[in-house]
Amino acid sequence: MNNSIEMKSITKRFGSLTANNKIDFQLRAGETHALVGENGAGKTTLMRILYGQYAPDEGTIRIDGREERYNVAKALKLGIGMVHQNFMQISKMSIADNIILGHAPKKGFFIDYKSAKKEVSVLLDRFGMKVSPDKLIGSLCVGERQKIEIIKALYLGAKVLILDEPTAVLTPQETQELFQIIEELNSEGKSVVFISHKLREVVRIAHRVTVMRKGEIVRCFDKNEIQETEIARAMIGKQEVSLIQNKNRGNTGETIFIAKNLWVFSDEGAVKVRDISFDVKAGEILGIGGVEGNGQSELINSIIGMTGISGGNLRLVEADFADKTIEERRNLGIGYISEDRMTTGLALNANMDENVICGRENSPQFSRSGFLKRKEIADHSQKLTKEFDIRGIHAEKPVKQLSGGNMQKIILAREISRKPKLLIAAQPTRGLDIGAINFVREQLLEQKAKGTAILLVSADLEELMSLSDRMIILYEGEISGEILSEEFIENSVTEEEIGLMMGGASRSKRQVS
Repeated sequence: MNNSIEMKSITKRFGSLTANNKIDFQLRAGETHALVGENGAGKTTLMRILYGQYAPDEGTIRIDGREERYNVAKALKLGIGMVHQNFMQISKMSIADNIILGHAPKKGFFIDYKSAKKEVSVLLDRFGMKVSPDKLIGSLCVGERQKIEIIKALYLGAKVLILDEPTAVLTPQETQELFQIIEELNSEGKSVVFISHKLREVVRIAHRVTVMRKGEIVRCFDKNEIQETEIARAMIGKQEVSLIQNKNRGNTGETIFIAKNLWVFSDEGAVKVRDISFDVKAGEILGIGGVEGNGQSELINSIIGMTGISGGNLRLVEADFADKTIEERRNLGIGYISEDRMTTGLALNANMDENVICGRENSPQFSRSGFLKRKEIADHSQKLTKEFDIRGIHAEKPVKQLSGGNMQKIILAREISRKPKLLIAAQPTRGLDIGAINFVREQLLEQKAKGTAILLVSADLEELMSLSDRMIILYEGEISGEILSEEFIENSVTEEEIGLMMGGASRSKRQVS
């Protein structure tokens, strides 16, 4: 099989940081080549160079045997497309408009919508999407929106497709559909770079695996060498690597949190959470599963106070708090690990000190007579930096310059140091490497052992099944089923069964009332 892409001795520096150091990477026509490594290993930088977002400081790129230097616009012309983890879509525009945006065919001075929609319709049909190209993209589910991203790349003529964490928000069934699409693209001679932290999926789909660590390639695996444990060892340089599990399921105490007959509507009047009831006990991790867009975000926002409820009750221990402000809820003992650390989790332009006291800046511990106690804040920050192994911290350095794993550690440190009674952990390991994932899991299980009630919201089924004492599944704002502790302990429930509940195809016999 010939190499369609050859990256030779690629080096990229950002100031004193060498993100890529003399990298050699090849991609063959018709293969899926997985690229894995810890956060900060240099994977994204390398792929941004391939996609034309960055120019290498040193090294060459050959495409179909010809040396090229290019930007994103030329990369698209060369047949290189990238599907980002955060979709580059405009929700209030149609499917067709999103796909042709910036590349619309024209008749004279006017956009040729007729031919554009015809071509888009052919691609939609090819991927089994029975929807009109005029449908608003914001009305689609996550799996469908990801298909649109792939369709857009193919519409632009991609022969090489870079997929960045493509299964992060998909059900097992949607993941299998994606893999079928990848295999079909491979059969047509198209190449795929598959960036993922989900090693089981890497083993399933990849023809080859390249492992990066600290800006360098440390191992390449051919198809017959690919094993999950070997890849994990290469990623973090340790001999024994496995994801941490909850080994103390069902050991819970008194009820800490209750949601009763909860209703939440959108600003437009659409039902987002429909008459659901559940509780969380001390020392319990209650997992909430479901494809994104089925009410999870609205449920979280209603508990922490970012949106109001339209009906029902919320209680923390003995206190009703549905009419409380966010600050009052926080002071009652609700902690929140945001599902989006880049927007609601952190103040990106602020430093570590400012982020870890956020929401507590007026407390006597950190202020007096309206003035901040700088020394006490710095001491607190240093203590958390050490306890949570946060790296790369400098006094005036904004947290946006840190890796994703270290950003997440700051959020964990801030929320756990408040000693919450209820800790809401939303997508707490999304986009993290295996070492950072285990650190987060360890912290959650330590909080469980201390009696904290934990609400774990995740699109990662493996994570939910590994950590939850009990789990409920949301579909279209309703609870479609519940999985009890004993089912996890006895391994009597499968990912496929839960995936069907997540997709609304089945419901468990024990629906929560």
